[in-house]
Amino acid sequence: MLRRVVPVFVLGAAVVLTLAGCGAHDSTGQLSVTVSSNAADHPYEVKVFTATTGKLSEHQRVFPGGTANFAGVPLGDVTVRANELCPQRTTVAGDQVASVTLTTTGC
Repeated sequence: MLRRVVPVFVLGAAVVLTLAGCGAHDSTGQLSVTVSSNAADHPYEVKVFTATTGKLSEHQRVFPGGTANFAGVPLGDVTVRANELCPQRTTVAGDQVASVTLTTTGC
């Protein structure tokens, strides 16, 4: 009897998870950050902070004129900072790639 119950239970669980979408909603998005080519000629440590907690989410080194692509950024408002460049705010959504450009002017 136990040999019949276990496969039926496993099959039933698989069907329920498939129909329910398995609850696998990805709560992260993508962000593209460009460092202006008019910035000083050295790499910048680009940091992405979540607006709700202020915690560092991602970071990457980028040269002037270069672009860093971040995946796995929490959805919602984020602030992007890099040393002496002007910080930028944007909203990360799951269905599109958010983008910002960091510059030395307009702070």
